[in-house]
Amino acid sequence: MLVFAYDGSLNGDWVAHYAVRFAANLSPRRLCLVHVRDALPVPDLDGRLERIADECRVLGVELETELVERAGRAVADVLLGRVPAGATLVAGTRARPRNLAYLRGTVAAELLAAGRFSVVALRVVHPGVLGQPDRVLVPFSGRPSPAASALVPLGLLAGDLHHLHVLFVREVSRVRYRVLTSERVEHLVAEGRAYLGPIEAALRAGLAPHRFELDSSVVVSDDAPKEILLHAARVRARLICLGASARSLPQRLVYGNPIEQILREALSDVAVYRSVV
Repeated sequence: MLVFAYDGSLNGDWVAHYAVRFAANLSPRRLCLVHVRDALPVPDLDGRLERIADECRVLGVELETELVERAGRAVADVLLGRVPAGATLVAGTRARPRNLAYLRGTVAAELLAAGRFSVVALRVVHPGVLGQPDRVLVPFSGRPSPAASALVPLGLLAGDLHHLHVLFVREVSRVRYRVLTSERVEHLVAEGRAYLGPIEAALRAGLAPHRFELDSSVVVSDDAPKEILLHAARVRARLICLGASARSLPQRLVYGNPIEQILREALSDVAVYRSVV
């Protein structure tokens, strides 16, 4: 089941393109849009919902719309009470940062942190992509078995995925990085290649029978976010898919948080995902 948490904003309209395209890549093609009503009504909500419905009709997606009263509850609590286990929820980050943060303090951040179901939180930088990024970068950090988690957002892209770039940043401390020998760098890169091998195989198998190009890179660095941003520009990625965990999600520290740094500086759309598989 695919659920779209729609807030009625312009940014929400941009995220809606992704949600509809995601639903069009599923079987059955079905999207449940949930809008939590607040005290202040959303301007032209009916018109906005009709435009999303039109896009669904064009792509053959069955749209189910739920308008839920907030009734003094937190929006995240309302959604947590309505989205069933096993579903995937699509939401948006902030369109503009608040105190340098695009994700921290948002409904999407609360849903990601809850870990009840899979969540994909999107920051749309280029609305013209219309949910069809074509070229996607997925960085990995060395966590065990990350391929299964990455298959959740990548599976939603399905036929809209034509070029998949996998990046493993072997991050070392700044002090250690300065004294690395060429032999040690070669050893770390070789370890990274061995780590990526099973991931590439799992991604190919999990995304079959869709046809796409896949390449991978291993980089040794003392600054993983910088390398991810540089690599995204190098491969002309239109979407960066960032895996999140309870530990990596921004809580108090924002400026130095890798996810927030990438959200702030990325020149492409960014999807922050946490999968329950």
